[in-house]
Amino acid sequence: MDSQDPRLFADPRGVWRDDGAGRVHGIRWHDIDGIDGYAIDATDRKLVFVELGTAAGERLELRTDWPGYREVATALVVHLPGLDVEALHRLEQTRAEDPPTILWWKD
Repeated sequence: MDSQDPRLFADPRGVWRDDGAGRVHGIRWHDIDGIDGYAIDATDRKLVFVELGTAAGERLELRTDWPGYREVATALVVHLPGLDVEALHRLEQTRAEDPPTILWWKD
């Protein structure tokens, strides 16, 4: 984790990423229609991402090592019926050569 990493948080409205200097963006709970996960190999480590998406094509990328991720993962399970917390845990074991995984899709 780097001091320049975005801060993630969830509130009653949705999930948000604070990139610093007043740049906060996110997706409201009712707009989230899918969650994917994937891993990539970086120079010195594996990076695991969770990507929230909307029907309108908006995307919010969250990295599992950014501050606030654990709290956001807990909020995702609470606010999105059918999302399996174990799927989020298994994602962290994903290898870069594994294909992206659909973790949740709105019915």
